[in-house]
This record gives sequence, C-alpha cells and structure tokens, in this order.
Amino acid sequence: MTMTTNVAASYESDDEIVDQWCASFNGALANKNYERVATLFANDGYWRDILTFDDRIQTAQGPAAIRDMLCARRDGGTALRLSREGDTRIEALLGVGRVTGSFVRYETKDVVGRGYIRLTSDPHCAFTLLTSVQELKGFPEKSLRNRDGELHRSGPNWLDRRLADQAYEDRDPQVLVIGAGHAGLTVAARLQHLDVDTLVIDRAERVGDNWRSRYHSLTLHNEICCNHLPYLPFPASWPVYLPKDKLAGWLEFYAEAMELNVWNGTTFLGGRYDEAAKQWHARLQLADGRIRIMHPSHIVMAIGVSGIPNIPTFAGQDRFKGKIIHSSRFGSAVDVASKSVVVVGAGTSAHDIAQDVFLRGGKPVLIQRSPVTVVSAEQAPRAYAAFRSNEGVLPIEETDLMVASVPYDLLRRVHGPLSKIMADGDAELLRGLSRAGFLLDNGEDDTGFFMKLVRYLGGYYLNVGASDLIIEGKIGLRSGAVIRQLEEHSVELSDGTVIDADMIVLGTGYRPLQEAVSAMFSPEMAERIGPIWGVGPDGELRNMWMRTRQPGFFVAGGTFTMSRFYSKVTALLIKADLEGIRWW
Repeated sequence: MTMTTNVAASYESDDEIVDQWCASFNGALANKNYERVATLFANDGYWRDILTFDDRIQTAQGPAAIRDMLCARRDGGTALRLSREGDTRIEALLGVGRVTGSFVRYETKDVVGRGYIRLTSDPHCAFTLLTSVQELKGFPEKSLRNRDGELHRSGPNWLDRRLADQAYEDRDPQVLVIGAGHAGLTVAARLQHLDVDTLVIDRAERVGDNWRSRYHSLTLHNEICCNHLPYLPFPASWPVYLPKDKLAGWLEFYAEAMELNVWNGTTFLGGRYDEAAKQWHARLQLADGRIRIMHPSHIVMAIGVSGIPNIPTFAGQDRFKGKIIHSSRFGSAVDVASKSVVVVGAGTSAHDIAQDVFLRGGKPVLIQRSPVTVVSAEQAPRAYAAFRSNEGVLPIEETDLMVASVPYDLLRRVHGPLSKIMADGDAELLRGLSRAGFLLDNGEDDTGFFMKLVRYLGGYYLNVGASDLIIEGKIGLRSGAVIRQLEEHSVELSDGTVIDADMIVLGTGYRPLQEAVSAMFSPEMAERIGPIWGVGPDGELRNMWMRTRQPGFFVAGGTFTMSRFYSKVTALLIKADLEGIRWW
C-alpha cells in the first residue's frame, strides 16, 4: 500500500515535465543507451516491472541496478515507449517530499501496459516507476466492447448452457482453483474474463462459509475502500467496516453474477504433475462421495496464506475436562456464555475471539507470550490513505496501480515515520495497554503493523474494541508467560499463575504455507517450490501469484487488495501458457 495523498491541484507545467521525462526515457531506450536511462532515475529511485521484460515481478533500485536490469533483458526493452495518461497530480511522500505523479501507458508488439511514475521536484528524476502488463495483444478481456453478442434464439437457453458448463460432464477444466475464498474467486474471475475454462472447488457447503461460520461479532478491520473485488465493486451504500455475514453473502453473489464454476462440498485429495503431457492428475472427492479425476494444465492453490492450523499440545492435556479448539474452528455455534475461556495468543484472531467471548457473556483471558503491534481503527487508515482519498475519485484499478508502484523496500522506508505518527496518535491507547501489562512493540525495525503483515501476516492487531476491553479489565490478561500444564478445570502458567478454564481457544496461528503444499501434494514438491509469503532477497513476495518452480502451479492469497490486483498477473501468465505466447 502507498502512503501518498493528493495535496494540490495539477498544473500544466507538471504535465509538460512528465511528457519531457517520457521523451528522454523513450529516446535513450530506443538508442539502447541504458546508462542514459539510468541517469533519469534518482539515486535511490525504483523501477518496478510486472511482466514487461519477462515472466517475473522485479524491482531495481538505483541507477546501476536499473542499467543492469535493462542490459539483462532481451532487446533491453527497446520497444517500450511511455506516454503520459491523463493529468498529473502533486503528492507528498513521507521521507521524500513533494513529487509529481502520473499514470503512464505503453505498448510493445505483444502486450499493452500501464503504470505510474513519480518525479522528484528538482531535478526532475524518477523516484518510482511502475510498468505493468495489462493485456496480451490478440487476447483482450471481456468488456463493453468485447462481449457475447449472439441472440441464442434457438437451442439451449442461457440456463441450459450454464448448468452444462458447471457440470463438466464432457470435459476437464483448463485450470483448477483450490479454495473459493476471495483469492480463489478473484483469480477465477480474471481467468473467466480471458476465456479460460476454470473450475473452483471448496470443501464448504456454500461460497462464503469461510466468513459466514466465524464468530458472531466479526467485521473486517480495514475499510471497504480497500476491499472491492475486480469488475464488481461493493454498493456505495455499504458500511465502512463490512460485517462477516454481509461479506459472505456478497462472495456467494459474486460467484453467481460472474458466472464462476464452483463445486462446493468438494475435497482435493491430491495431485501429481505429468511433465510429458504438461497436465495434472488431480483427485477430487465430490459432495456425493464420488471420486473424479481431472487433468487441468494449471492448479492455483488459493486456500489463504494461513495454511494448516498450528496446534500445540500441553502437558496434562488428557486431564483437561473442557474443550480445546483452534481459532479456525471457533464460531458462533461455540457456547461461551458464563464460561471461563482461556485464549492462547494475542494476535488479531485472539483479540477478536476474546472480544466475542465477552460480548456473548463469557469470561475471557488472553495469554500473551510475545509483544504485539497495536494500532487503533482511527490511525490504521493512514496505511491505506491512497484508497481512502481516491474512493469515488479514481477507478479502483488506477488506485491499485498507484499502490503497486511503491515497492516493498520503499514501504519499509515510508512506514518508519508513518508508524511513529500512528503511535503518537494512539499514545493514550498504548499507555493504557502498557498499564494493563500488555506487551507492545512497533515491528522488528520500528516500521509498524503493515510490514508485519507483509513479512509474516501476523503479530499485530487493529483495535476494533478488544484493546479497550483489556484496558477496562473486561478481558483478562496474562503476559510474558506460557502454559506449563493443564489440570481438569484450570491452566497453570510458567510463572506459577493458575487460571480457571472451561475452554481453551488456540489463537496460535498457522503453519507455513509450504507445509500445506507438502500435505496436499508431496514433500518433494514443497521442497522444490520453497517458502511462500514474506519478502525474499529480490524484494518481492516469495512464490505468490507468479510461476513457481513447479510447472503449472500457482499460489494465490493475501489481502483483498493484493488479491484484486495480483490475480490479474496470475491470469495473464496462465493465459500465456495456454496460448503458447512468450513475449520476452
């Protein structure tokens, strides 16, 4: 996410500045003068490219790295010509100052791309440049100018064709997506718009059950402006913070409205890849118990980046008379009224569960082992200011380009000062938590909650009420200790404290997603792919949305924002494979 905000109106001279920069860039690139191209960037500037030069997302920082990136590419990108698209805007970037921003467009003989550039004030060098492929020439997405125009007056009607399409009685899908959460649905929608036959499977009874079945009080912790799905944004009248059941219903509606083929009640039993045939042998167990073997060319694992629940065991666990459940199994059906509930952990799920227990008449106690970053609902929107300020002003696709133009290393740089601003705004809240004994931190390098999300997808909490309950003593807290052993109706901690317990809820997170690959496919495949999620040595997320070392296998997941944008990258790469296109 970007921390930029519009602070002034555009000026004609700024348009000219961007046009002149693009002209210098295009001329140097056409002449293969990569040294000259590199000098057009600030000394600490970034060029982030998505698929233009090859099948990767890559970021180069500084003139030398940018020169080397061009030298390593076929033709050095000589066919790339940038042009300004629309008016410029003046932005303020924390730690950088005033920059001139503009959308840009380009074409090569094979692709159409868009991007975003930010130029420094004096001299007018590029501080950030994003180039991102949006279309494969000859294979446009379905759109207002590229849609089914047949009347279909005779033969099967729309419903007949739709039911036959969903049944897969006479064919296999080209792509199998495992998981019908927001990540799986967005990838399927992107592929459907590229005319790729895609089947989504999910063990749940209905689309949206992954939200519908969760605890009663749950809402999304970030604002609606970040969370729209591609092609079909939420209605303008919807609340800022989406309730779980409203979101669940929307996901189900989305799958129907977008005509996505979804098989619910279907379990993925395993798969192996046939290198010679370039297809998968995938075993599925259908809702009626039948086994179906399918042979898609690609599989997208979209089970969320959480993977397999991390379930610790405790000494004396066999003596405990109460129920022990993982947070992933905790929902409104779990009776907590008047019960003493020990919640192990202090991340987002643990906070939410403790709050839900209190609201439903239970007596929750959080067991906190290590520090957590806490940010209030009032301060957290600073991390997604671009979405908030541009909602209703720019199409969400353009805001996504602005956000994607900020590489993860720059996010780290910006979130240092930004997290301090947030902490200052939350001073009273944080003092109250400290007095209650809650262990706080601001990230491993003082960069706050968002870099924890990018690196670990955990270790933070955006306060929607649980912190206030901790301060007020309505949620009990034991920090700096772990469970030593369990008794019949109590928990003994490592500091000797004994806590009454009728139930234990494990907010202990999940195993690395690589382990889910091992369990679903094979340990050898998991080893071949390597770690999933977290920023790698190349400055990009590891094995997410892009090709992996396993042919025909992709991983999709992350936030709604990430899934909306990067699902298109996944879809373009799969479409290129299916059509035998190689533009690099």
